[in-house]
Amino acid sequence: MNRRQFVGAASIAGVALSAPEASAKGRRVGRSDVTRFGERVAELRRLDDYQGGASVYPLALDEIRKLSTLAGSGTFTQAVGRELLSTLAELHQFASWTAFDAGKLERAKKLAQAAATAANQAGNRTLAATALSELSYLTASSKEPDESVAMAKASLVNAGTAVLPVVRVVLADRLAWACARTGDAHGVSRALGIVEDSHDRRDGIEEDEPDSVYWINRDESQIMAGRCWAELHDKRAVPILEQLSAPYDDTHAREMALYAGWLAGSYVDAEDLDAATSSARKAVELSHQTASPRTDAMLKDTLKRFESHRDHAGVRDLLASAQL
Repeated sequence: MNRRQFVGAASIAGVALSAPEASAKGRRVGRSDVTRFGERVAELRRLDDYQGGASVYPLALDEIRKLSTLAGSGTFTQAVGRELLSTLAELHQFASWTAFDAGKLERAKKLAQAAATAANQAGNRTLAATALSELSYLTASSKEPDESVAMAKASLVNAGTAVLPVVRVVLADRLAWACARTGDAHGVSRALGIVEDSHDRRDGIEEDEPDSVYWINRDESQIMAGRCWAELHDKRAVPILEQLSAPYDDTHAREMALYAGWLAGSYVDAEDLDAATSSARKAVELSHQTASPRTDAMLKDTLKRFESHRDHAGVRDLLASAQL
């Protein structure tokens, strides 16, 4: 395990590394350092929940630089080196998410690729699979989603049969989204079946789960199901999203804005314009409380769907207040 491996993973993502500080040169790096960086990425995940990716993205890049500099200039055992490389992969994966939320899609893809590279070098099969699934999600969310399904399927294969059920939930959720974005309703149904089975398996075991999936639960998966059917303009979206009590309060402004926006679009499809305008108005208000260009772009697209309904008084008021 040497500096080249750490610098290589970072450089794939275009993250410039500063030269090692003289005080750090040759320092013995141990598991306490791994723990410290692991705790830091967990803190940043929670911060992202409240503030949005545009605020947290620079902080994630800074942690990548710190870890890369420390590992590239210090000495450590082979076992600690693998743990450091896995932590570097986690940081790249998290930075990828914040870059995406900040509206930097191409940088987000590079960071996800770097995460997969570092995880594979560390021999962390599960982390490599989740990094690939994140790349699938990013690709599915782009204007050219065609390759996303193959990536999502590959992430499930790469994870293997021994992967924790909660991780399989995340991988299958992202496969469902990729299928939705490519117009494959049958694929969505199959992927959601894997999700449900994995949740059932998760309920039957008591095992420590990685912090990277702390946010996943059945409500989140139901929201993904609703999103998928909404993407396909399928009438199943409304009852799924309506029956959910949103798993967050308004302090999680980004998640609540996204949720309300997806529900608004589903109501437009169902031609329930009163409910659609109410949900859209809430989404717009919440979006002002978070730094998430991704959310802003989604809501802008959602509001455009109201254009053909300007004869409705509530729609006119909504579009006027949004300056559309």
